[in-house]
Amino acid sequence: MSVIIRINIPGATVETRTVGSDVHIDISQEGEVGSPATQTTPGGLAPMIESGDLKAGEVLFWSRPRLGVRHEATVLPNGWLSFEGKPYRTPSGAAVAAAGSQADGWTAWRRERDGVIIGSLRRAH
Repeated sequence: MSVIIRINIPGATVETRTVGSDVHIDISQEGEVGSPATQTTPGGLAPMIESGDLKAGEVLFWSRPRLGVRHEATVLPNGWLSFEGKPYRTPSGAAVAAAGSQADGWTAWRRERDGVIIGSLRRAH
């Protein structure tokens, strides 16, 4: 079964995922680096940092050869991603900002050091 949900909320990140037969929708307001939201709310990559699969300061990339574009984002200590100087709570939020349209950040972003797709790290947790 495939579920597609599209929600457009200016200034917010919307992430959907399926868990079994349930659909989870996470909506978070984008904050500025250093804002209370980015300091206290764990980001989507926090479990991978805790397990050691990702490190704060590590670079993730999204290569889009047909467009001739390579995007880079940095993992923040609280599990958020910094893309073009703005924090994003989820990889999908950063991917949407990079693409300018709906994008699945869990399949787009890869670790710089070995090219592993971060979604494969997520499944391990």
